Amino acid sequence: MKPTPTILSLVPPGAAHRVQGNRSVALPGLTVDIMTTRRIELQLWELHRLNDPYWRLYWPVENGGVVEIDGTETPLQTGSVYLIPPHTTFSTTTRQPFSKWYAHFNLGPIADRAAPGIYPFPTTAHMQSLVEGLTELGQGDHDSRFPWISILLVTEVLRQLPDNIWDQQRLDARVLKAMDFMNQHLSLKLTADQVARHSGLSVRNLNHLFLQELQQPPMRVLLNYRLDEACRMLRHTDDSIEDIAEQCGLVNRHYFSRMLRQYRNTSPAAYRQDSVS
Repeated sequence: MKPTPTILSLVPPGAAHRVQGNRSVALPGLTVDIMTTRRIELQLWELHRLNDPYWRLYWPVENGGVVEIDGTETPLQTGSVYLIPPHTTFSTTTRQPFSKWYAHFNLGPIADRAAPGIYPFPTTAHMQSLVEGLTELGQGDHDSRFPWISILLVTEVLRQLPDNIWDQQRLDARVLKAMDFMNQHLSLKLTADQVARHSGLSVRNLNHLFLQELQQPPMRVLLNYRLDEACRMLRHTDDSIEDIAEQCGLVNRHYFSRMLRQYRNTSPAAYRQDSVS
């Protein structure tokens, strides 16, 4: 006889709500944060060792652009779509004027460990219909239309990624819990003790696991998260540098500038000015 499944309470003890049932499927949360979707015509496209904390999607409408990673050139060809994960260092050049659609987006902590590189896929009829929808949307009234098609296109292309791109994500569950906690509380003055307690670890064990699996101590990972979010805000919001520093837990503008210079070899003002596609 098949055993009767355990009845689970789906709300915290002491809550006013009453919900009971069997949780048969529980999938992790996922963020799809699309910062911009644009079509652009380029006469010149010269990026030099760019490295940003978000994904890029390139859909060439015409041939002419080239992406170079570690000495290997990838011409952007019509009939293909390309994904570049966060923290991929790449350069670009232009063989002739061309145009492309592009999107910058984040996937939240689930994408933290995606293997860097450039991933090309043949375009499908469904993808083509979505790009045609973007074109129609771009010719309409921006104030009255929500760009759902951007989300549909990004998720459709992401589905083509091979499973092994996520192999680097196979981390200890306690490390993942700590990383998620830090990522969700960037504006707070977190300590190693707070992160350790949330993860059910001692500070010593927390440091050991992070060094073993990420080759970095937890507070350095937290700093990386803060700089990533600050860079995203510099590139895609009009918030002041002072406000960005405060929202990302970077104390003040001077500390933010010092950390960005030390770990990203740039300044907040220079990074913001270098708005590239």
